[in-house]
Amino acid sequence: MKALVVCKHPKEQMQKEIKEIIENIFSKVTYSWKNTLKKQELSDIDIIISIGGDGTALSASHFNESKPLLAVNSSPENSVGALTTTTIENLKEKLEQIKSGNFKTENLERIEVQINNKPIEYLALNEVFIASEKAYHLSRYDISLGNKKESQRSSGIIFSTGTGSTAWFKSAGGTPFSPQSKFIKMIVREPYKDKKNNNLEMQNLQISENDEIEITLFTKSVLAIDSIREYLISPGDKIKIKISKHPLKRII
Repeated sequence: MKALVVCKHPKEQMQKEIKEIIENIFSKVTYSWKNTLKKQELSDIDIIISIGGDGTALSASHFNESKPLLAVNSSPENSVGALTTTTIENLKEKLEQIKSGNFKTENLERIEVQINNKPIEYLALNEVFIASEKAYHLSRYDISLGNKKESQRSSGIIFSTGTGSTAWFKSAGGTPFSPQSKFIKMIVREPYKDKKNNNLEMQNLQISENDEIEITLFTKSVLAIDSIREYLISPGDKIKIKISKHPLKRII
């Protein structure tokens, strides 16, 4: 088996003992820093191992369409590790199970995004956020789902998976839901209402498996994938968002 190990930071050299554990189990091991990981590094591997915290696991997931991911919490005393499923202490035993095929995975649904009908290369595991480039400015946009359309102003929109629903989405007033749910949810942050737009109907939406929501921006904006990857959006750009056909296979 061939493994790609995604590390937290290049200056934090991986302990010799950890490298030996991994390299004694897999026939080929390559290493990548989470901030410079490229899609082509996933082309000839069997498994991805992220060693760090949730940020490392998220970065390791973004290009990954089909490879199983083992997310290792390297510092449980300092990291919540909500996305991780094992620790360094249990790593050798877990990797031996994986090599023998004695392991299970669970699907975590994800979000895919198009900008002006062009798919972006990252898949969102937690959420997609769209807002004005300047956080203190209102974001102006049209939002469309099916035969419904509405013009809105707000401090931004969050599109969440079930995995991300216990984090930012919940803090913004959303209700958590299962990571295996075949839908994503949207919540509008601080919608601006006036006499003309006092009865907004599209503040909380559920986007089902066969649905696609479209946002047309009228302000310079930013689109963020899992609070890690950013795209600058120009006025007039159209964003399409839907549940991905490629859930993440997380090793449990």
